[in-house]
Amino acid sequence: MAYQRFEERLPVKQERQLREAPAPRRRKKARIHPSVFACIAVLAVVSVYILFCQMQLTELNTEVSKANTKLDELTAENVSLTTKQVNSLDMDQVEEYATDKLGMVKLDNSQIEYVTLTNPDTVTVAESGLSLDTLFAGLARSFSAIVEYIS
Repeated sequence: MAYQRFEERLPVKQERQLREAPAPRRRKKARIHPSVFACIAVLAVVSVYILFCQMQLTELNTEVSKANTKLDELTAENVSLTTKQVNSLDMDQVEEYATDKLGMVKLDNSQIEYVTLTNPDTVTVAESGLSLDTLFAGLARSFSAIVEYIS
């Protein structure tokens, strides 16, 4: 009787039926979408262009630095030579040399003659035509400005 009550309370365990699991599906290899490839290509081209511009900028900065150094040297030399010239020439000595040795005489007001020209001076400006070089240079400057603004 005790066993009957126990079986009534707990149901008899049923055997599980085993099923075979389906084989895992193989995933197809992911292909690169053409738009992703195009974006990567554009980014690569822009990166190469930026590197090229930075390289040119570095070269130009080096040239400017060398030119500034040369300018400083030449400015110092100019100051030195100007000082030497001022110290070596005295206007009284020049005037004395001109009158004594060369026989020159100071200009008199009666010797001055004014010349008037019939045709006034004119200036002509050469035409600045649009060439392929200036077009590409302008495009490069514009693109560089945009990249610089974005950076």
